[in-house]
Amino acid sequence: MMTPRQAEVQGMLDAGLAKREIARRLGVNIKTVYDILERAAPKVSPVVKLEEVGYQTDRPERTPADAWNAHSDAFERAISDSLKCQWRPIHRPKGPFVIFHATDEHLDADACPLRLIEADVAAAHNLNAIMVHGGDLLNNWPMGGKLAKQWADQSCTKADALLRAQHFISIFKPDVWTDGNHEEMNEYLVALFKEWLPAKTLTDYWAVNFEVITPEGRPIRVKASHKFEKGSSWFHPHHGVIRELLEAEAADLYVEGHHHVAGVMYRVLPERRIAATAVASAGYKLLDKWATRISKGGKIPKIKGRAHWIVGDPYADEDQTACVAFDCPRQAEAYFNGLQNLRAA
Repeated sequence: MMTPRQAEVQGMLDAGLAKREIARRLGVNIKTVYDILERAAPKVSPVVKLEEVGYQTDRPERTPADAWNAHSDAFERAISDSLKCQWRPIHRPKGPFVIFHATDEHLDADACPLRLIEADVAAAHNLNAIMVHGGDLLNNWPMGGKLAKQWADQSCTKADALLRAQHFISIFKPDVWTDGNHEEMNEYLVALFKEWLPAKTLTDYWAVNFEVITPEGRPIRVKASHKFEKGSSWFHPHHGVIRELLEAEAADLYVEGHHHVAGVMYRVLPERRIAATAVASAGYKLLDKWATRISKGGKIPKIKGRAHWIVGDPYADEDQTACVAFDCPRQAEAYFNGLQNLRAA
């Protein structure tokens, strides 16, 4: 609706008066007349047909059966995409190989043996090992409660803890990486680690499945988890592995940590033609009260089983033990060299 002033100007224009004359009679600038007429003009939006902008107005009606059958292959595509990542490949040269499993370093703990970690990592690289990390790189206590107090009593600051973690990743050079419960206490850690990990690193939530592929040998399948589902006993390191072995897809090697307890088990299921090796590594939190009370007993630190060097044999038969674990790199090297000579012959 026009205002009285707009109606007056429009009436003069309809009577045949020029805009300049209308401006003279009203005592205003001619630009004001143009503005009044522009505001008085009806605003007309261009008409756009729905079909022209992509809407389907003549879509035929669909029956319930049509909806049921539409995109019926979506499940097959989704499960196919998932299975592609079930056993991710790591390629190695012909012959036996070594897998180094380290976990639960807790680098910001006062009792963390940093020089021992450096020596173990160097020993693994000397064997050209596949480097597998099992989680809990830092204590990373939450912001409140008794755990926060324990962190506050440590000499390693939060800033130094992050720098230690970055340095560890740079020397470890992981091929496989899983996060643990201590990473999950603060989500920023997971994002930081992803930025620092090499681009080729295989990662997944809590567990990674991969297979080592060598020329002429059979693939060696490995399930690496921070911790498989535990059983009723704190002191049996392999309850979860046994359950995984019985219920899940067969693997040649299972590696885990979390409970700070070491153990190696060789398990055979003749009825399924399965032979598997289970390895639990204790980690490097050697003087932790929880670790000594629950997992080791007593107050004297025990460093056996802190990490494992596992020799894989791709020439082993399907129902034979293909992986042998050692908690000493020199023993692993001796076995590895002997196995290489045997397979070469």
